[in-house]
Amino acid sequence: MEDKGNVNELTVEIKRLRQIIEGTNIGTWEWNVQTGETRFNERWAQILGYTLDEISPINIDTWLNLAHPDDLAESERLLNEHFKGRSPFYHCEARMKHKDGRWVWVRDHGRVVTRNQDGSPEWIVGSHMDITQEKTEQIAAERLNKIASSVPGLIYEFEMDDEGKMSFPYASPGIMGIYGVTPNEAKECVDNVFSKVHRADVAFLNQTILHSAKTLEPWNAEYRVIINGHTRWVTGFARPERVKNGIRWYGLIVDSTESKKVSLQLEESQQRLEQAQTLAHLGHWEANTGTGELYWSPQIFEIFGFEPDKFAPSTKAFYDAVHPDDRGIVNASEEQAKLTGIHDVEHRIIRPDGSIRWVHEYTHVTPQGDDDTNLILIGTVQDVTEKKELELKLIEQSYTDALTQIFNRRYAMAFMQKQFSPARRRSNDNIEGTVISFDIDHFKHVNDTYGHAVGDKALMLLARNVEDILRQDDIFARMGGEEFMIILSSSKLSDGLNLAERVRKLVESIEIPTRSGFIHITVTLAVASYSKSDLSLEDFYIRLDDGLYKGKRAGRNRVVPVIDELNEFNDKSL
Repeated sequence: MEDKGNVNELTVEIKRLRQIIEGTNIGTWEWNVQTGETRFNERWAQILGYTLDEISPINIDTWLNLAHPDDLAESERLLNEHFKGRSPFYHCEARMKHKDGRWVWVRDHGRVVTRNQDGSPEWIVGSHMDITQEKTEQIAAERLNKIASSVPGLIYEFEMDDEGKMSFPYASPGIMGIYGVTPNEAKECVDNVFSKVHRADVAFLNQTILHSAKTLEPWNAEYRVIINGHTRWVTGFARPERVKNGIRWYGLIVDSTESKKVSLQLEESQQRLEQAQTLAHLGHWEANTGTGELYWSPQIFEIFGFEPDKFAPSTKAFYDAVHPDDRGIVNASEEQAKLTGIHDVEHRIIRPDGSIRWVHEYTHVTPQGDDDTNLILIGTVQDVTEKKELELKLIEQSYTDALTQIFNRRYAMAFMQKQFSPARRRSNDNIEGTVISFDIDHFKHVNDTYGHAVGDKALMLLARNVEDILRQDDIFARMGGEEFMIILSSSKLSDGLNLAERVRKLVESIEIPTRSGFIHITVTLAVASYSKSDLSLEDFYIRLDDGLYKGKRAGRNRVVPVIDELNEFNDKSL
């Protein structure tokens, strides 16, 4: 009776695991080692471009015929190791033949779930995950040709109700390897899991969960965990669905420490960084100018947004897709290719639906025979949109204050430094410009009394309200802590004083919510215009700071005009 109970419990767990795996869109397989009976789910066939009906009847030969011959020997070896009890799981990475003829990489996990009375394996169940993109990146990066891990990851259910309460209804034993806690400990208290997350990654992790919950987009994140004082990287993927009173995710988390170490090493050099940022989707094309032959791989059609069944590839269509603003650099690269034989350029394309993508085009040009007009062109096109968007975003972030989303000190100082550049001052003796420097009065008292969350709210409300009354070309920056600056180009001191008074009154009227009600803050402002006597930005900044301190000493909540003692007509621009 005890054995029967164990089998029943195992059967229930298998059914539950199968449900979770189906939710993660992973292919599953079951194989009776003794009889050869084999079962696949529909996703297993879809990974290879088939339906289950197309590959029926199904048996173990289905796998043997589709798997790459070079990978079968290793698969068999690992299976035997698992059958003999030398490894708790069967784990292998292998290639399989897709319906369109290409090889698809899959990560193959399995485990024996029943054995005969003599201890020989009977039923083994497992999953296939498409890792083609990961393997492509590994090959391209050379040092990432193997991310070998025989340790199974964590399969789990995660829920968040409409009130924000989180829980783990189910977690496989693999949670011990990821978070260092047991499944029961995860169920008892979600903090047992989240307390293991590196504190520098907690906000990021929460943000990705909330974003997935709001949009119902798949959750995907890479972050650090700390177990017994050791920091490790993990990568998670989950598919959300709306359930009664909340959201439920079905997911998988794996240890990605080794691959992350390699990735960080690659980032140390520009060449490796470019390889790491290169998208996996790579289109291939060939052309013969003599015969007119032209070939596009399926990925070219996808990158350019063309439907292969409804569109005939042509050189004209290729170049018509180039963004009009980028045709000059494309043509220049083509001219250079006549001398070097290499056409290497990044540019934008416009797809039929109007969307704009960035692509990296690389072509090798080879003359055929003695006729220089008969050329063989072999090229690749890669969609690098995400890389370009990341570059632009990083540039934006380097000049943006994270809390208030206005400019930061770095940008403001760089902007003013240009005003004081010797070349500009020599070329234009009448540079007009006024700067307003201000900070919040008694801001430490706000933080100490109401907490830093209220202090942060005050900074954000101030920035949002003040930004609304500024001109489009005014520079508004947070200089640090509670200090702000407004740079008014082509403005006189009187303009700055008028605006400063508006800012003072506006800030005083802002209602800042706290648990005990609304509070108000005030600011002290100093206003100065550029002067001929300011030989450097430092000189000007000292004058501005002196004015600000003068306002503080005079009682705060006021506007202080900073008059250059060497130029009493300071309201006139230089």
